[in-house]
Amino acid sequence: MTDPDRLLGSESLGDAADRLNRVVAPASIVRGWATVDLDRAMAESAAAHPAPGGLRVAPASDDLILGGRCRLLRYAAGRDVLLLEPSTEGRLAAALARYGEGTVVLYLIGDAGAAERARRAGFRLTTTGSGPFGAERLVLIGPRYGPFLVLVEAG
Repeated sequence: MTDPDRLLGSESLGDAADRLNRVVAPASIVRGWATVDLDRAMAESAAAHPAPGGLRVAPASDDLILGGRCRLLRYAAGRDVLLLEPSTEGRLAAALARYGEGTVVLYLIGDAGAAERARRAGFRLTTTGSGPFGAERLVLIGPRYGPFLVLVEAG
């Protein structure tokens, strides 16, 4: 795996990610790594980023908005990475075709008022869909092939 902190195609977002982060003030941000093979990506991630206390794989629901199967990698240090493999010919598949494997999603996990604050700040959002962290909305900015900002309203 290459650098999980680099958001592929981020230049197409301009300052939107920073603005959304300020408006939403997420409790956490989880990076989503697109891959064509969940098992291989999981093995490579474990080998490339050995963590004290190891790596735990947690179940994760599919991301229906992006069209992907998911696995959540939880490192003992508290840094999570979500692996996504396309399950449709949707947004995630388009991102893989455009950028190849890498970080193409930021999940901003906010409170129950996060979507309303984002809307008031001028961000356009999809309707609520089901995702690996619960109810989520895609922020409609940038090209259809990503990168993607996904707003999750926890609680």
